[in-house]
Amino acid sequence: MYRKKPRTRIEIYADILLSLDKMGSCDKLSRLAMMVGVPYDRLIRYLNELKGLGLVRWEPYSGGVYLTRKGLEALINAQNNRDNLVLILSGLVQGVKTIT
Repeated sequence: MYRKKPRTRIEIYADILLSLDKMGSCDKLSRLAMMVGVPYDRLIRYLNELKGLGLVRWEPYSGGVYLTRKGLEALINAQNNRDNLVLILSGLVQGVKTIT
């Protein structure tokens, strides 16, 4: 039986950004979790991490999730290609980890 290789955290980040780009903004996190294919509690953790990277704007108690200018620039530079976006996000995450 063939099993798909599990997605890395960076690939899930890319899927979240691409889904947000497709939706425009997201008021219902359960819908975003379903589109990305991750459990709701894990999506919350990933959104906090993406917020820390400056890629999304999200206020947990007041509502929606939006792409920031930095997130939009990453998508534009990747030309909406998931593989290119994964490379860009890898560089961002590696850059953040070396600073802290």
